[in-house]
Amino acid sequence: MNRFSLYIKPNGPVNSIRMTRRFLGLPIYKVHAFFVDGLLIDTGFTLGRDRFLKFLNTLHFDAVVNTHHHEDHTGNNFWIRKKYGLLPLAHPKTFSYLQDPSQWVPWYRRLLWGCPHSSETGELDSKIRTRNFDFMVIPTPGHSDDHICLYEPNEEWLFSGDLFISEQVKYFRRDEDIDSMIDSLEKVAALRPKKMFCSFSGSIDNPLEAINKKIEYLKNLQKKVEEMFNQGLSLGEIQWRLLGRGDHLGFFTAGDICKRNLINAFLKPKGVKQ
Repeated sequence: MNRFSLYIKPNGPVNSIRMTRRFLGLPIYKVHAFFVDGLLIDTGFTLGRDRFLKFLNTLHFDAVVNTHHHEDHTGNNFWIRKKYGLLPLAHPKTFSYLQDPSQWVPWYRRLLWGCPHSSETGELDSKIRTRNFDFMVIPTPGHSDDHICLYEPNEEWLFSGDLFISEQVKYFRRDEDIDSMIDSLEKVAALRPKKMFCSFSGSIDNPLEAINKKIEYLKNLQKKVEEMFNQGLSLGEIQWRLLGRGDHLGFFTAGDICKRNLINAFLKPKGVKQ
């Protein structure tokens, strides 16, 4: 039974490359890379290498960009450099992360996506030019400290990596920064994109509305968390009331991705003991 699948969806000149990790035939996680005008944006996860590279053999691409260092976005950097001689470009901080991914990829993510080989990246300029398009490089920390988005101003396309994910979230990574994330969302909203290509959700046709809804959701959630905390409620009670009681993902990831992290993120500036 296939553990992985790869699906290509054209969106005008942009091809969405959806890689799906399966268990007993059922999809358990997906991530999108994108290909446009000779530019490959992200390289997927390494356990899907064979199918991903087979598809790349059908393309002519001149440049590779990583939106951030996480292993489901840089998993095939090593193989692309080895096979095609292309050095992926990324935020300056990405280079150090990819020197030894085994130092930061936890066991559950190795099980799902694999641990990438050590690799190198080149440093991005403020723009990436392809034959027909100019992409602005927008630093957007929050999901990670090296996260960037790409924006094509003439087409009004936003390639958002993992900045957006969805309009509402209940889970948060331990190393994410909520204040930086909201700032980054407001930064890309100011660009007023008309099409968004999200690494988690794929293509989104009304991105400005979706981004603004996420900003509103996070700010409202922050207000409620702070109000409940000031009323003397425990962190557990706040979590149950706002996000629900169950947290199977938190159990599976040993707290690396969980509901409590989202509650904690709003209270860190207050110096609350986590």
